[in-house]
Amino acid sequence: MTEQTDRPVHIVLMGVSGSGKGPLAQELIARTGFTGATAEQLQPAEVRDKMADGGFVSPDDRLPWAYAIRDWLTDQARQGHSTVVVSLGLGRRARDIFREAEGFVFFVHVHGTEDVIEDRVRRLTGHYPDAEVLRHQYAELDRLRADEAGVRLDAAQPTDVLADAALVALGVARRAAETDDDADD
Repeated sequence: MTEQTDRPVHIVLMGVSGSGKGPLAQELIARTGFTGATAEQLQPAEVRDKMADGGFVSPDDRLPWAYAIRDWLTDQARQGHSTVVVSLGLGRRARDIFREAEGFVFFVHVHGTEDVIEDRVRRLTGHYPDAEVLRHQYAELDRLRADEAGVRLDAAQPTDVLADAALVALGVARRAAETDDDADD
């Protein structure tokens, strides 16, 4: 059952491919009951086609994707649902678009060094990128800034530890946001 709240919360898991966003999303959904989605589920056809052809997807190519994610977050919020969504979310521009969604948007940046993530990706099966694509993702990565509600977590930690840390940081950020909202009234 999905949790319904007065002000829905959107946990956006961000980071390069292979950082562990998917397993963390599953853990957070299990613990919170929030509605979950992956960026792939919300992917516009033109992006999917380019990726299927083996093409590099640029930040500009991903903008329609960012808007699709924002719209999904807003739709869920209007239904009273909090969410967990997995996205690269590498650039500030995409994160700014996500923050336009209704509800409280909180970013969890699952971060690991290039060597650690590249080694992990080599061992994974499925649609994981090659080393060159991974290097492009790191080059595009714009880390969370002080004015963004979020936390950066070490991808080397076990999933349950990451989930604990993410939920604690989310609680602190929500209380701070509520305090700011009360001060504005």
